[in-house]
Amino acid sequence: MQGVRKGPRWGKTGRSGHKVALSRVRSFGRAASSPASVGGIDSVVDCQGSVFLPDAAATERFGKALAHSLERGDTVLLAGQIGAGKTCLARAAISALHDRMGRPAPEVPSPTFTLVQVYELPGIQVWHADLYRLADASEVTELGLEEAFGTEIVLVEWPDRLEAMPDGALTLDIEVPDSGRRVTLRSASERWRNCISMIGDIDA
Repeated sequence: MQGVRKGPRWGKTGRSGHKVALSRVRSFGRAASSPASVGGIDSVVDCQGSVFLPDAAATERFGKALAHSLERGDTVLLAGQIGAGKTCLARAAISALHDRMGRPAPEVPSPTFTLVQVYELPGIQVWHADLYRLADASEVTELGLEEAFGTEIVLVEWPDRLEAMPDGALTLDIEVPDSGRRVTLRSASERWRNCISMIGDIDA
């Protein structure tokens, strides 16, 4: 794949006895303008919205809208049952982030077995984590996620495995009705108020 290079997997054995591994994907090229850093939270609020995604094309549009809103330091928590489409949404967002920065879209595999996949874009990293296989919340420290929270863009599947939710995170609760997907967006951060409204426009 032109312009993309996969680095070696690395990691160590966690308390549960399985390999805690990360896979890095580097995307090279001219650095794009860095987005503004996320400011502090002025007050604790309850921002919430909902969007229905009837098909794969709508899911793709949702991922692109989400990627357009993401800035350095943002964390998105993807919650939902097995098969709800958490990886599908993360894949669409990660591909759109590469497109936004003028980089070729990489393969975006599910990090179920690597646990964390790190995509290195010019001036920023995108972390995609799947915590389903963690036996203990303390293993999050071994993954390096706590260092990425608040400094890089982080997408986390199965966030209920976290010991504490990152400050200012956006949570996507994904439900699967008879057809399509219903995504509820919520956050306790004012930072997401306008973003939730804008992302919800794809429901129209």
